[in-house]
Amino acid sequence: MKQLLYLPLFLLFCLLAARCTDETATRRLAMLDAAERLLPTDADSTSLLLAGIPHPEELGNRDFARYCMLCGRSTNYTHADTLSVHQWKRAQKWIGKHGSPEERAQVGLFLGRAYAEDGEWDLAMQMYTEALHYAKEYKVYNVAGYICTYMADLYHFKDMYNEIREKYAEASSLFSKAGNLKSQVYAMKNLAVEYAFIDSFLYAKKIMKKADSIASTLRLQIMDYNIANAYANIYDLQKRYDLAEKYYKKAISLDALHGMNDSIGLADIYVASGKIDLAKELIDKMILRDSLNYLLNELYVEIYKSKKDYKKALHFNEICFNISDSITIKQNKAKVFEIEKKYNHLKIQEENGRLKNAQQRFLIYFIITLAILIISSIVFYFYRKHTKMQLHWQEEKLYSLDKERSEIAAQLSEARHSLETIQEDRGENIRLQQKILSLSKKYKELQKQRLEGSAIYKKLSSLL
Repeated sequence: MKQLLYLPLFLLFCLLAARCTDETATRRLAMLDAAERLLPTDADSTSLLLAGIPHPEELGNRDFARYCMLCGRSTNYTHADTLSVHQWKRAQKWIGKHGSPEERAQVGLFLGRAYAEDGEWDLAMQMYTEALHYAKEYKVYNVAGYICTYMADLYHFKDMYNEIREKYAEASSLFSKAGNLKSQVYAMKNLAVEYAFIDSFLYAKKIMKKADSIASTLRLQIMDYNIANAYANIYDLQKRYDLAEKYYKKAISLDALHGMNDSIGLADIYVASGKIDLAKELIDKMILRDSLNYLLNELYVEIYKSKKDYKKALHFNEICFNISDSITIKQNKAKVFEIEKKYNHLKIQEENGRLKNAQQRFLIYFIITLAILIISSIVFYFYRKHTKMQLHWQEEKLYSLDKERSEIAAQLSEARHSLETIQEDRGENIRLQQKILSLSKKYKELQKQRLEGSAIYKKLSSLL
């Protein structure tokens, strides 16, 4: 009986122990901890490690929110790809209750980015606005600066140029309050270029001088490159090609490995200023690296038009059309792939949720079954014990009745024997007869009690 009781408890313990030592869950948490340790020194490795976590949606709410925030931070606010909207919503729900003010502002920024990538610009702007208000209220100025930058990007899609400049100016001020000089320089550079687009060159140069002064204190090559690139763009818009050429060359020298765009800008300057041979020489070098670059082939069109070689100009114009069609097809395929990816992700998450619910239901049913089995075993055990006690008590009672009946039978036999021996004594005879009648009556009552206490009598009574 004891073994019957211990078996369900042992099975329940084994099930819970197996669930608590889930290897996949342990590996997910280990990878998450490793990614968090790597983030301050190696953001790229952090991103790769996070991408390798299997089924992160199966993490608990706290760890899933941590996973999402690590994904957002590892991109340093600049990467194009991000998690889906529903993932950020789940993270925001937990962080909204348990996160710090900085984390709450950041998750609002990341959710706004996810909306923007899905083309939900109104929802993205609403989320950015709420996050910006919260960040400024709690003086999380660095995050507020990034939010303003992303708001400016959204205004670009809507051609709202005044709002673009306002947000870049606000971002510069917020980064200054946060002490993030590097991001402040980027914001000022973007603001100066925006003013150059509306021909406010004096104001643009004034902003760039201040940005150049801040960048010089940082002593970073990437900052010097960005300053040179900004000046090149401003002078290009101003059509001061000599100065634009100077700064494009400086930018190329500071970013020799990735200076393709600056080289294209320099070639465009050569074409615009009539230095056709220099432009062709530069493009001939670049075309070896990327023969399907649309801008390079477009510059060839302009070069051969300037040389009045319309046959070659037409040839490169056709290449431009083909490249344009190819880019459009690739973009459409990329959009379809992205939509399919998100759809498949949602389907997988839905299926995982369904399986998880089924697993939980199975666990609940199993626990209920075990509980019923345990309770039934306990009830059965005590019922058997009670039944045995009743049988034992009944046997003792019957034994007592049999013993008493035997004693009375012996006394009755003795009384009858005495009656036979003293027939002549009438008084004694009467007394003995009365005693015999009394003992006979008592004997019959004992027989009746024994009969009524027997199991057969009780069974017949219940049947009747």
